[in-house]
Amino acid sequence: MLDSEIVDEQSINEDSYDGLVSLIEASKGILSLLIASCQPGDFQTQMINRYEAELAPKIRCYRVVLNQKEPSLRAALEQLVQDCPELKETHASAVITVTGTEALMEFVSQSDSNHRSELNRFFGYLQWTREGLREFPYPIVLWVTPNILSRLSLEAPDFWSWRSGVFRFVAPAVEATGVVNQTGEISLLIESERRETLPLEELLDQVESLEQQAMETPALATLYNRVANAYANRVKTGQAQDDTQEIDRAIHLFEKSLALQRKLNLPTAESDTLLQLGDIYRDLGLWEQVFPLYEQSLEIARSLKDSLREAAALGRLGNLYQQLGQFLDTKDERDSDKSEEENPLEYVEFIKELLLAEAESNSDITVVYPILAQRQHLLNPRFSESLQKLAEDLIAHQNSETIELIFSLIENLSMNISNFSLGSRANNLEVAITGYQIVLSNREPGSEQFARTQNNLAIAYSNRIISSRADNLEKAIAYYTAALEVYTLEAFPKQWAMTQNNLGLAYRNRIRGDKAENIELAIASYAAALSVYSHEAFPEYWAMTLDNLAIAYRNRIRGDKAENIELTIASYTAALSVYTREAFPQDWAMTQNNLATMYRNRIRGDKAENIELAIASYTAALTVLTREAFPEYWATTQNNLGLAYSNRIMGEKAENIELAKKCYENALTIRTREAFPQKHTETLFNLGNLDRSNR
Repeated sequence: MLDSEIVDEQSINEDSYDGLVSLIEASKGILSLLIASCQPGDFQTQMINRYEAELAPKIRCYRVVLNQKEPSLRAALEQLVQDCPELKETHASAVITVTGTEALMEFVSQSDSNHRSELNRFFGYLQWTREGLREFPYPIVLWVTPNILSRLSLEAPDFWSWRSGVFRFVAPAVEATGVVNQTGEISLLIESERRETLPLEELLDQVESLEQQAMETPALATLYNRVANAYANRVKTGQAQDDTQEIDRAIHLFEKSLALQRKLNLPTAESDTLLQLGDIYRDLGLWEQVFPLYEQSLEIARSLKDSLREAAALGRLGNLYQQLGQFLDTKDERDSDKSEEENPLEYVEFIKELLLAEAESNSDITVVYPILAQRQHLLNPRFSESLQKLAEDLIAHQNSETIELIFSLIENLSMNISNFSLGSRANNLEVAITGYQIVLSNREPGSEQFARTQNNLAIAYSNRIISSRADNLEKAIAYYTAALEVYTLEAFPKQWAMTQNNLGLAYRNRIRGDKAENIELAIASYAAALSVYSHEAFPEYWAMTLDNLAIAYRNRIRGDKAENIELTIASYTAALSVYTREAFPQDWAMTQNNLATMYRNRIRGDKAENIELAIASYTAALTVLTREAFPEYWATTQNNLGLAYSNRIMGEKAENIELAKKCYENALTIRTREAFPQKHTETLFNLGNLDRSNR
């Protein structure tokens, strides 16, 4: 087993190396952002030395190390160009290698909050200075650790969208043991599964198919976990339409998985699922529900004599006890001396500091984030009370012009806090809601500003975690509806369309009322938005709304199922006229995947032709979802393509089986037992079914 693992690592590294060198050579004279991921150390240095030696005859190679105190990529590049003036003349044949992010990651493990802010600044610089990188027409290789890579798309999405390629290198292991990360969790068991956000519609379709066939198999339990993890990841990455609702769905699916695993006597899988469900409750801060789950997982692991899973459970329990101890210690300190943190004046000064920063920065959100990060513990109910009192005092002593500025700053501050990634998201949203309500109560009813604040309040209530989810969605719908009294089609067409789209999302997630009617209301809202969001005037918003409309048609209860599938296909197909491979490669690839799923389920038309269309869409998606840039998505699409080939009607049966087998084997090069145990089992199951059907 160890030999095959080494071969897999060598294959991954060689593929990544070849892809990196090829893109460097193809990017001479243009800005090309190439992200290389590897654990820091000798192996990373060897890779850099290797490609620099290979490129040296034709391409000049430069290196730069980030400044740890001000880790700006742009500043580092500017300093390099200043130190090496020949770069301005030779940029057509130069490559720049950037290192130093590994030191930022070391700071994360320390307790000093100032060190923590340095990594945040690194992400902030990446996110908000990308336009300034245009002045560096070179291929730039940015080396990051795997942990930083996993956060890049969330923390710096604009920079991430500019990447030309991602290349993952695996440093040779010293020992054949599980890798324990900084939180004490064994990444081979759980973390690799949780990092991936898979196409949710595709997963739901697979679950529905197995449930309709009453196939209570290990594969169904695996799918329950995958959908649960997809929902959890959507919440973590800010993609969820309703955080509470999607967390509830994740918990429900993990519980269904556990019930099935127990019924099928799958203790190993049950142990893993218990840990993942525990992680959900841990992130919510519900410790009393976490301990039993981790302890059950530990008991199963010990009964199986599974040292890796035992270590994973022990690591989580150890961290949980440590966190609980820190919480109790902090509580004791606060109870014994409340003079500093509990002082209301501190909250007032904190709020003034935030408002002043916003006023001076012209609402640049990156300015307030470091301030929030340093004192995120103050974002609690007392902050809301102090904000309310401060607003009342300011309004009472200011003229109308200054008051309007204060309202704008409070509203911007609320938007920043609602999007703040640190601290308690539940508390952050409560603070934001307080700010919006302060502003709304002082806005002139019927004004444009009044409608804008109502729309912001509706968004906050849609994402609210505290209180009843059903109540929150009703409030969101009410605020959206009220905003539309001002945001009319005639007076504010763009804002009207935006609010209609948001209202459609709220109706789609609505709990109260008739589900079928709510979906119809969502469809009507999306259709209204599309009367303004045209392909010509607002192409990107048009495509986004079509994508939302496709989801609504896919979930539609009323009407003919075959017709609803046709409408879904039509919406995805139309969106692809904007989501082109050139302009929006990842959106294009994901939409191709969704389209392929609908063709697989299509009722109308020729079944053989529908499968051919599904195969074509999956194949198209693979031109972007490559093994080098998106290894997990690549493996998933290979697995799905294998399913399509296994059901193919056209062509020679033997050839289709070979094509399906090749796809499954491709998927297994990423979905290894060690890295993705559940996905590995699923693909093996599909491969086994293929062999059985061929007998």
